[in-house]
Amino acid sequence: RDRVAERRDVAPGRVLPDRALVNAATVVPTSAEQLATLPVFSGPSNRRQAGRWMGAIERGRRLPERDLPPNALPGDGPPPPRAWKDRDPEAAGRLTRSREAVTALSEQHRLPVENLLTPDLLRRLCWRPPPDVSAGGIAAALSAAGARPWQVALVGAPLSAAFVPPPVTEQL
Repeated sequence: RDRVAERRDVAPGRVLPDRALVNAATVVPTSAEQLATLPVFSGPSNRRQAGRWMGAIERGRRLPERDLPPNALPGDGPPPPRAWKDRDPEAAGRLTRSREAVTALSEQHRLPVENLLTPDLLRRLCWRPPPDVSAGGIAAALSAAGARPWQVALVGAPLSAAFVPPPVTEQL
């Protein structure tokens, strides 16, 4: 699929959708004819290519277990935000305050939140903040993570402020 997509200069999913691969892996057809009966493979284009796709399935079946890709790749990002409160309450607070700051900037500049800063980058920054959470330290961390200069200029100082926890007030 990837070679065909590269040759056609299109995304692999346009050549053969991911759901088709999952369907073929689930059904495990034993012939091109059987493969062509599957919903995604029954269209004229994929029916003509059934032999090609069946050949790929056969090559995959012959691979030794050690050459197969892992079932799951280890994640390098933070856990899902819903788990933050239990795992790291300070990080959860940073994320809440940071989201509020970015949302306010988004409204002020009439830009979608994800244009100001990708949600993934914001989560990573909040989960593992840089040692220096001053505006300059946050700006350096954002730049190092690939944020564009205009994004850094807009969100650096507000995020720095959001990284400072509010003072604890005593209740009587």
